[in-house]
Amino acid sequence: MSRRKVPGIVKIAMLVFLIYAAFTIVNLRSQIADKREELDSLSLRVQEYEEANAALQEEMQSGISQEDISELARNELSYAEPGERVFVDASSR
Repeated sequence: MSRRKVPGIVKIAMLVFLIYAAFTIVNLRSQIADKREELDSLSLRVQEYEEANAALQEEMQSGISQEDISELARNELSYAEPGERVFVDASSR
């Protein structure tokens, strides 16, 4: 039984393919690592948003208190309590 000799061009083509495959594998591993890092970051953001939503849901269910109404009126609408004086610093504008 005689062994056939593989032509040189086939050996070169196989070598080029192996180098290409190795480069592609390394590149894909790098991309996978980047995407995992991005996934971890997004998962953390989702968790933060879920916690904020839960807090808002609880606040909605507990209702709004008189203190909350006073604070909103004072901060958002510039209202004041009866007999209260509000001083505005006009020099910073």
